[in-house]
Amino acid sequence: MLEDDRTIARRPRPPRGSVPHRTPPSSPLRWILLGLAAIAAGVVLTLWWLSRAQLAPATPAPTTATQVPFGAPRPRPQDIDLPPLDDSDTLLRDLVSSLSKHPLLAWILVNKSLVRSTVLAVVQIGDGVTPTGLFGPLKPQTRLQLQSGDSSRVDPATYRRWDQALAALTSINTAELAQTYVNTKPLFDQAYRELGHPNGNFDDAIVRAIRTVEATPDIKTDPVLLRRSGYFEYDDESLRALLPVQKQLLLLGPTHRQRVISWLRSLAAGLDLKID
Repeated sequence: MLEDDRTIARRPRPPRGSVPHRTPPSSPLRWILLGLAAIAAGVVLTLWWLSRAQLAPATPAPTTATQVPFGAPRPRPQDIDLPPLDDSDTLLRDLVSSLSKHPLLAWILVNKSLVRSTVLAVVQIGDGVTPTGLFGPLKPQTRLQLQSGDSSRVDPATYRRWDQALAALTSINTAELAQTYVNTKPLFDQAYRELGHPNGNFDDAIVRAIRTVEATPDIKTDPVLLRRSGYFEYDDESLRALLPVQKQLLLLGPTHRQRVISWLRSLAAGLDLKID
């Protein structure tokens, strides 16, 4: 089932330990993309902050994604003093302009409990659940459209609704993101433990989320949807059986979907995480 372009299945309740937000309902597909961008926001901003204290001037972060060479070693964490988890929002908001030139990324820092909310999103994606309730009104201005009638293929022109969200995500330099993630990892590990994961290694959640995304079928044609009263659902039974987050990713379109996967693989390579 697909409630317009917002969900393909009944929305699950967030797991215990979720962080409430006073934001309007957001598009799950947007949430998926920007949930990944939230991780980038936290770690890249912190590295920029640290670089200001060094004697040499900081090099501006590139505005286009940088691919990490396959087999690149994981960066070593620098010995730094991080703020307490409860006080980490202020630093991120103050340094948002250093993250990327893309304006959409600024919206991910308007919420509270940014690290906790990001960790929750990644855990939910790994579980195959469509995350809910983090980001503000970034929903595309146009709705999902079919080519014709009540039972037809998705109009490929509507995939362009996600052009800006994809540009925002892939504008983040994955090489620098890998370095800054290992520097700020204690904050993410702490939030991960709070969700009931005693080992506290947030790497595990990242790997699981990427594997879930990559397991989305690489369909060769635009999917056929059935228009129901107030929602759409896939005509193909095998697609209806997918995890909710995978169903949503199919609506991103094949080109955007591959760009997301390539960006995630580059990040995983930079962190020396085993995805396959």
